[in-house]
Amino acid sequence: MTGGTMDTNRKTAYNTLVRMEKDSAYSNIEINVQIRRHEPDSPAFVRELVYGVLENKLYLDYLLDQLINKGLKSLKPPALTVLRMGLYQLIYMDSVPEYAAVDESVKLARRVCFGQVGLINAVLRNYMRKKDQLKEPDDEKDPDMRLKYQYSFDPWIVDLWNQQYGPERAAEIMESSKGKPPIYIRVNHLKISTATLAERLKASGIGVQDYDKSERVLIVEGREVLALPEYKEGLFSIQDAASVLAIEALAPKKDDVIIDVCAAPGGKSLACAEMMGNVGRIIGFDLYDNKLKRLRSEAARLGADIIETQVFDAMKVNKEFIGVADRVICDVPCTGLGVIRRKPEIKFKVVSNSGRDLAKKQLAILEASANYLKAGGFLMYSTCTINSIENKDVIGKFLNKHKNFDLIRSRQLLPTSDGTDGFYYCKMKKKY
Repeated sequence: MTGGTMDTNRKTAYNTLVRMEKDSAYSNIEINVQIRRHEPDSPAFVRELVYGVLENKLYLDYLLDQLINKGLKSLKPPALTVLRMGLYQLIYMDSVPEYAAVDESVKLARRVCFGQVGLINAVLRNYMRKKDQLKEPDDEKDPDMRLKYQYSFDPWIVDLWNQQYGPERAAEIMESSKGKPPIYIRVNHLKISTATLAERLKASGIGVQDYDKSERVLIVEGREVLALPEYKEGLFSIQDAASVLAIEALAPKKDDVIIDVCAAPGGKSLACAEMMGNVGRIIGFDLYDNKLKRLRSEAARLGADIIETQVFDAMKVNKEFIGVADRVICDVPCTGLGVIRRKPEIKFKVVSNSGRDLAKKQLAILEASANYLKAGGFLMYSTCTINSIENKDVIGKFLNKHKNFDLIRSRQLLPTSDGTDGFYYCKMKKKY
C-alpha cells in the first residue's frame, strides 16, 4: 500500500496527531473530523496508526531519543510526529513493508516539514540498522522509568497505580490499556428482546456474543455498528458494560423519580428509562444545553419520553427537587483513567495532586446530590477512573460526614479482571 493513496491515509493520521498535540483535542472526536474532511480510502489504517502512535508515544520517543544526535528536543513538532508515525509502522504494522514505511514517511515529510526530510530519512533507516543494539525499557534500573517507557504512561499515573495496586498489578492494568476495546451494546427492551436483536445482527453479518453478567448487554464486532438500521430504529445503544452494571445495581423501578445530576451524554438516564419500562420521571441536569440536546435526541431515537432536561450546575442544590427523588445518579467528572483504551491521550495528561483537587469537586457534587433523595432513597456515585482518591476516598469522606447514609455496595471494575472499562460505582441508601 504505497503511493498517493496511502499518502491520504497517512496525511489524515498526521493531521489528527498534530491537532491533538497542539489543541489537546480528543482522539475519538478528532479522528472522525479528519476522516470526514480528507476521506482517506482506508479509515481502518488511519485509526490503527493514530491509536498505535498514541498508545506507544513515550516508548517511540524513548527509541527516537537514542537515534537523534541532538535528542528529541532538537525536533519541531511536525518532524517528531512524522518520525513517531514512521517508527510505529516499522515496529508494529506487519502489513506495511519496511521500505514503504520509510518512503511514505519521507513523502509526508516533504509536505509538512521541509528542511528536515533528510533527517527523517536517516533516523528511520538508522533504526532499521541498529534496532537490535538500542536500549529497551527493560534495561532501565528504575522500575518506575521502566513502566513509563514500556507502557507509555506519564510518571504520575505509574506512581499512583504502584502505590494503590503494587508494581505487578499496576503493570497488568497498563498492559490491559493497550489494544482495541470490545464493543458493548445495551439492548433497548422497550422495543426488542436481546435474543431477537442478536439474531437480526447476526443476519446482517455482525459478530455477536452474549455477555454473561447482564442480559441487557451484547458484545459485537463487525462494520460500523452506528450505520446499522437496527441502531437507527433505536433497538440498541453503544455503552460499556460497566455503566450498565452500575445502573442495574441501582435497580430503577417503574414510577420512580430519578435525578441524574451530570447526565450528558445520557447513557445512564437512558438505561434507567428502558429498565423502568418508560414509566416514571427522569430529570437530567448538565452545565451545557448542547450536551443535553444530544440526550434529548437519543431519548427520541429510543422511544423514551419520560426524560426531562435542565441546564444546572451539579455543584449547587436545585431547590425545586429537594427530597423528591427515589434514586439519584451522581456520575462525576473524573481523571478518566479507566477509559484509556478508548482515549489513549489520557495517559499523557498530567493531573494536579494525583486527582485530590478534583476529588474535592466530586465530593461537593455528591453532597449537593444527596439533597434530592427521599428517606429510603438510593444514591449512586460513579466514575470512569481507576484511582481510589476519586473513588473510595470520596465515599469515605461522604459517609463519615453524612451518618444518615448506609453503604450498600462499592465496586471497582477493571479491564484486567472484568474486561470492561475501568469503572467505579457505589450505591448508598438514605436512612432518614
